[in-house]
Amino acid sequence: MKLKVISPLIIVASIYIVIYFAFTSGIINAIIEGQDYNRATFLPSRAVQNNYETLIGITVLAFGFIGALLTARAFIADKINEKYALLGGGFLILLISMIFMYKIMELKA
Repeated sequence: MKLKVISPLIIVASIYIVIYFAFTSGIINAIIEGQDYNRATFLPSRAVQNNYETLIGITVLAFGFIGALLTARAFIADKINEKYALLGGGFLILLISMIFMYKIMELKA
């Protein structure tokens, strides 16, 4: 069994993606306005966002990214069963993350 070493490029790319998702999820809004509202999980206003909502947004974006990676990985798979499994799993994870994102927006309205 061959052990793979994680390259520094993978680590830097992962940190970049997490920071990108944090900014996409609204971490600046949560830092500026949401510090007083950390007692509640969801705030019914779209103008204010707390740290919990930002963390949930980062998680949902990460799952969507994983689903997209699985779907893209299906195109280079050799076996047909592996290709269908990766496509099905990737689309399922993407669909679930999109449903969660719409449900979060529904709670915010």
